[in-house]
Amino acid sequence: MNPYFLFILSLILFLSGCSDQTIINEIQMIDSIGYDKHEGKIIGTVIYPRFEEKGKVNLNMFHTESDSSQDILPRLNTKSDLPIEIGQVRLALFGKEFAIQGIDTVVKSFELNPKVTSRMQLAVAEPTAETILKSSLELNIPFHTAHKITQNMDNGNLPKMNLHLFLEYYYGEGRDPFLPYLIKEKNEIKIDGLALFKRGEYIHHINMKQSFLLKMLLDGTQNGVYKVKINENKTEGFILLKNLDAKARYTIGNIDPIPNITIHLSMNVKIQEVPTWVHLTDNKEVQKIEKIIEDHINKEILQLISLFQEYNVDPLGLGDRVRAKSRNWDYKHFQVIYPQLKKTVNTKVKIIQTGVGE
Repeated sequence: MNPYFLFILSLILFLSGCSDQTIINEIQMIDSIGYDKHEGKIIGTVIYPRFEEKGKVNLNMFHTESDSSQDILPRLNTKSDLPIEIGQVRLALFGKEFAIQGIDTVVKSFELNPKVTSRMQLAVAEPTAETILKSSLELNIPFHTAHKITQNMDNGNLPKMNLHLFLEYYYGEGRDPFLPYLIKEKNEIKIDGLALFKRGEYIHHINMKQSFLLKMLLDGTQNGVYKVKINENKTEGFILLKNLDAKARYTIGNIDPIPNITIHLSMNVKIQEVPTWVHLTDNKEVQKIEKIIEDHINKEILQLISLFQEYNVDPLGLGDRVRAKSRNWDYKHFQVIYPQLKKTVNTKVKIIQTGVGE
């Protein structure tokens, strides 16, 4: 379906649902907004559409700077010939330096604004939000970056996240939020994993393979691809698999003094690519490959959780899971013992499809 048609249709549906009807040619809608930090100043950037003849849309850009993120929209408004309307923003993008110092103020302002959709995407950009938004502007496709993020949540390695979920993680004791992490690679916008947060402060970045593991452990989801290295007779190769279905179950033991958490992960996978020496028509070979994948996933998940513990972030919500089993759970105490949590991972892989002869 034509993206311009979808863009205009979304505007019509949004405006028809407003109690105080707004005429589309009397306001300036915003596609995306970015926040950066530079030499003590907040840099604000927005992409906005201009409607031309015959239903064509041209994307344009405003940017400004201020001492406060709260002042960005009023300052941008002074550069617009129409009142700026934030209700259709699909993406709020935070430059890495801005995110390190905290995105709390901006996110809370979105929370308090009844016109902002809870499904709005948030993301962190390296090096800056402005760099990513300029690349998006050149494509001249409305909501391009926001759609790229949601597509990778639906079909790729990104776990579900939006403004609503971020706020749920932000306010909830026992779990920490995360956001997609965007970079520019060869003049293209690339999703390069996840930005991990402690409350509203950016802490660390994980890659797309690690994002795949987190997605399985959180969502019990379908889709996503993963590559496993194998060796045979001193020859190295790779198995490329697609997750058809994954379910994670957690058991908590020995709450005091240090909880012991066991993760039981079951995966049904499709093998998309194997080295030439692997023959998946043989049942013993299939079982051998399943065991290789199981051992690899176990190791990688344990390393990922250890990384979370090292940075004292809890995107898996292990604190929530311990709290559900404990009568005397205390958030501050859990923060102290979190790096010492004992963990075990038991992965069961079943190869459902091999992609051969299908």
